[in-house]
Amino acid sequence: MNADGSHDDRPNNHIGRLLENARRELGLSLEEAARRTGIPAGTLEDLEKDASHPSGAFRSQVFLRNYADSLGLDDRAFSRRKIEGRIEETPSQSTPPQSTPSQDTPTQDVPTRDAPTQDAPSPNGQPPIMVEARGVYKSYGAEEFVVHALEDVSLRIEKGSLVAVMGPSGCGKTTLLNVLSGLDEIDRGEIFVAGEPLHAMNDARRTGYRARHMGFVFQGFNLMPVLSAVENVELPLLVSGAGVAAARKRALEVLDQVRLADRAHHRPNQLSGGQQQRVAMARALAGEPTIVWADEPTGNLDSDTSREVLDLLLRLNRENGQTFVVVTHDSGVGELMDRIVRMEDGRILGQAGGPGEVAPGA
Repeated sequence: MNADGSHDDRPNNHIGRLLENARRELGLSLEEAARRTGIPAGTLEDLEKDASHPSGAFRSQVFLRNYADSLGLDDRAFSRRKIEGRIEETPSQSTPPQSTPSQDTPTQDVPTRDAPTQDAPSPNGQPPIMVEARGVYKSYGAEEFVVHALEDVSLRIEKGSLVAVMGPSGCGKTTLLNVLSGLDEIDRGEIFVAGEPLHAMNDARRTGYRARHMGFVFQGFNLMPVLSAVENVELPLLVSGAGVAAARKRALEVLDQVRLADRAHHRPNQLSGGQQQRVAMARALAGEPTIVWADEPTGNLDSDTSREVLDLLLRLNRENGQTFVVVTHDSGVGELMDRIVRMEDGRILGQAGGPGEVAPGA
């Protein structure tokens, strides 16, 4: 029996049940736990389903240890609660496990009107559209108290562009990043990335699409403290099924690209804040994503280190042609971007430096 009273059909997976119950006690969804740990949500779900029988990269137990640490399960408590789980959660011999349909069973895409073709030129000979949002709404809360985080947001982002999303705290900047990247679902509207309808995908398909085509950089770095820089960078590659040798080779290549080859075997606590953010950027770029989402990437850095990280971002955009969308409070960051999208109260007010298709309700 799970913490929410539902039936648990995973025989003898005491560690997985422990992880899931601890996560639920903290009020975290899988996506929120993924952002906290830096481990993909699909991997966390696999740990909860079958943590006692890890496979592939799981054999190192790195994921398990880091997930447990993030949930406040230190080694002693983790071991003690596992023992308690064996006593309390003994499955009945007489009742066979019940199979239930997965919520992530692939579904047919919902037909959408006039989906933009991948890499199709935009009107007036502009570069292809990488991201397009049409009439997007997103709210949080219960019936008594609802926060309308996004209201009628329409936006186009061109391939290879540098876009800053700016506005006061609480205006919906991070929510916009989360829904455009598929980390959060929308209430209504349409979102296309490289012509693919993110809004029509189920959670499993969105997770797979993010892993193959997107990179993420966060204010808090989200590096695993027990791993070296190169291990942090190669981790998403291993999760995606890359071979050990190929993942290590690619991780070293991108560390060299961000000029940290000489720190490849240092752990995060042996690196400066700027170096940790560069490792995070290397991790985001390791899978050669078509778009990189960055949420306040310089928020924890001093001015000199911030400039160093921004110079790196600009160089990578110039050399690789990748699209960068950066959420920031810093006007100095915005000035370096190709476009600034300004938000207030969940709406896009306007922009500077780019095409005009950003007006609310466009």
